[in-house]
Amino acid sequence: MFGGRKTMRNRLNSPLPSFFAPAPEALLSAPRPGPHPLEVYDITYLHFHDNLELGVCVSGQGACQVEGVLYPFAAGDVRALFGAEFLARWAEGDARVFNLETVLSDGGAPLPKAGPNLRAPAECAAGLRALAPSAICLANNHAMDFGAPGLRATQKALSGLNTFGAGETLAQASQAQILGDAAIYACAEREFGIADIAAPGTNPFDPLESFDAVAALRAQGHRVIVLYHGGLEKYRYPSPNLRRVCRKFVEKGADLVLCQHSHSVGCREAYQGKTIVYGQGNLLFARYSDEHWNTGLLIGVDTRDMRPVFVPLERREGGVRVSTDASILEGFEARSREIAREGFVEEAFAQRAARADYEKKLFGRLGRYVRKLGLCERLMDEPSAAGVVNLLECDAHRELAAQMLRQKYLKG
Repeated sequence: MFGGRKTMRNRLNSPLPSFFAPAPEALLSAPRPGPHPLEVYDITYLHFHDNLELGVCVSGQGACQVEGVLYPFAAGDVRALFGAEFLARWAEGDARVFNLETVLSDGGAPLPKAGPNLRAPAECAAGLRALAPSAICLANNHAMDFGAPGLRATQKALSGLNTFGAGETLAQASQAQILGDAAIYACAEREFGIADIAAPGTNPFDPLESFDAVAALRAQGHRVIVLYHGGLEKYRYPSPNLRRVCRKFVEKGADLVLCQHSHSVGCREAYQGKTIVYGQGNLLFARYSDEHWNTGLLIGVDTRDMRPVFVPLERREGGVRVSTDASILEGFEARSREIAREGFVEEAFAQRAARADYEKKLFGRLGRYVRKLGLCERLMDEPSAAGVVNLLECDAHRELAAQMLRQKYLKG
């Protein structure tokens, strides 16, 4: 286990390993509050192109402009981006970890996928280095947005820093990041760009492998933290299946499970004496401006007891600041009480499903017109819906349908 920095240094007779290296002076010069021995952070930032045209985001809607956060990253100006209070808390950790949800590259062809392909100039790595991360997680649905060349460009831009959750092979991508006595296992729901036996990509959540990986880390004597990149965007509760998955991680030995990807501050639950967080929100996500995208949680964990501490954040002053808005944590705790009620998770998910509009994806290019003209119910009768449900839920049909669509329509 590793506690405060002074405690750790007393315990070690040799120099601190690289992931315990002190934060640079720029982080340490501000007054600091109490210790946060391990900071596990979801930095979901998207840099596409600044008004100076230093980068580009390629998506189905074309290029996206993002207001002035690109230059401070390229200049390494973390004070402008995060402010003194955040940096003081961040620097108190013996280890600092975040999830990087973009490619660092100056070019390349986008991977054919659903959703935007995110990219920032490689020079933006200067801002990430200035944060003195102990490790950077790449197990997410954007690390492969520009294919294997984009992943390699990101790793090159971050050379000398620890990255995990993605690699040249599945064996590399699935390796946990070891920080002292803590092991961080990262995996992402299966979207685009997942690794295979001999193919680069991100580590996918695989019930045949992921649970055993956590159990093995536990058997080795580690405190185990799972970073699970999954869940529904802008949905503040777990789905029934997500809760089952996260609880199984705990049953297999995880001390803490952090769900990222939802871009919303969600809720938490205690399960078998451990903590599961369903939605950490964002650190810096400058593409959208509503409340979902503008708030997040800094999570500090003392690995002696694995109890997390939550610090609310909000996007303002051209960057991110520790928030004084009490409603962020109040809402987080209120939702946490809600999911403890029997049947609430299922009820909330049923309400969310009633608002979903996946029908438009079933009708190809005509989908949005079918939806807009109210033709879904005419074209999708009960037998047709039953066939689609079977296609999605039956393992054999789902595997074959996915392979058919890749071969016929995805050319990348």
